[in-house]
Amino acid sequence: GIMDSVKGLAKNLAGKLLDSLKCKITGC
Repeated sequence: GIMDSVKGLAKNLAGKLLDSLKCKITGC
């Protein structure tokens, strides 16, 4: 349903944000 796709999008965004934070902190 719509909520499932919203949750999926949120997970993708959170993952990208976490990855970029890790890159800034520890280097990629």
